[in-house]
Amino acid sequence: MTIEFMLLAAPRSGTTWAANWLTTDTTLCLHDPPLNWTKEEMANLSSPGKTLGVACTGLALLPAWVNAHPAKKVILHRSLTEIDASLAEIGLPPCSEQWMGVLDRIDGVHLDWEEMFSRPKAIYEYLLDRPFDAERWALLRQMNVQPSFERLSINREAVSAFMSELRPH
Repeated sequence: MTIEFMLLAAPRSGTTWAANWLTTDTTLCLHDPPLNWTKEEMANLSSPGKTLGVACTGLALLPAWVNAHPAKKVILHRSLTEIDASLAEIGLPPCSEQWMGVLDRIDGVHLDWEEMFSRPKAIYEYLLDRPFDAERWALLRQMNVQPSFERLSINREAVSAFMSELRPH
């Protein structure tokens, strides 16, 4: 089975939290798959017996590929000023220039990122095709889930392939 749903956003917009939220007993939501797999490898990913999805801060930089993909898509928007401030808090450079208008080029359901925390039911049911689990969401909402950068597994070849796609040809 291929990727059936995508939640896409710029960095520091809750995708790590969303990957946890959207992983259930019947779904697996991978976070930032371009860190580990090329586009070709992603096309062959599977999780037997589960619906496969992604919560990603990179794939939106490839709008033609994303728009051609048949997965259901939710695109979350956060102020670029807030994103840059959040990146600065963890010692990373700003990204607002790179992300200006990027998410607007993706076809799908466009929402403010805070709707994951204020109005999550529609997102959950649209992406997962199952009833909203309010109890689990309420528990996760209390958590600040972020990547542990020092523990992240990264496939340098996949990242290199992804970065070459972003460079002008």
